[in-house]
Amino acid sequence: MPLSVHRFVGGPLETNAYLVADTSSGDAIVIDAPQGVTREIVTAVNELGATVHQIVVTHGHWDHINELDTLMRALEAPVYGHEALRERITNPAPGTPVPVPPAKLDAALADGDEVTVGGHRFAVMHMPGHDPAHIILYSADDHLIFGGDVLFPGGHGRTDIPGSDQATMNATLQRFLELPGEVTVYPGHGDTTTLAAEQAWIRQIPAER
Repeated sequence: MPLSVHRFVGGPLETNAYLVADTSSGDAIVIDAPQGVTREIVTAVNELGATVHQIVVTHGHWDHINELDTLMRALEAPVYGHEALRERITNPAPGTPVPVPPAKLDAALADGDEVTVGGHRFAVMHMPGHDPAHIILYSADDHLIFGGDVLFPGGHGRTDIPGSDQATMNATLQRFLELPGEVTVYPGHGDTTTLAAEQAWIRQIPAER
């Protein structure tokens, strides 16, 4: 049951969205919805002959939800995310660099829940610090993480913006030390990395909240 991962970059902050498909079953999910990605994602879905059964939102910052309403309508797929995301997408904050139309959260995901893509299983991990609603998806069998803005090559998401907190981020990052180094991380911005490449600096930061 091969897993197919396609990246789409959109918006002024070059935010990543991902189409993740089980090529055997045609089952798929989309992760995040930055500006300008809907047409490309729909084209890719059609080319794969896939069916998107969920749009999973890693967190509520404007650059990850800008095209959420458009994408959910185009794919006819429900939106999943942390409960703390609900108000953020129902009543988007004014004054964002690009307009964010309201959307709805169809189902809440909590730490320990599971998202499936055909025969592939992803554990939901709640990882606040950059944003209170932040979740990631981790597949132990496929050795990969869709990490949003928690972890980047050589660093982590910002903690100097409203709703963020460095001490909480420090505690969150410790969870990556419990996972195998060969896991590939697909971040919300930029290129992939591995946990092995990041665990050394994570070990140097304090874990206390």
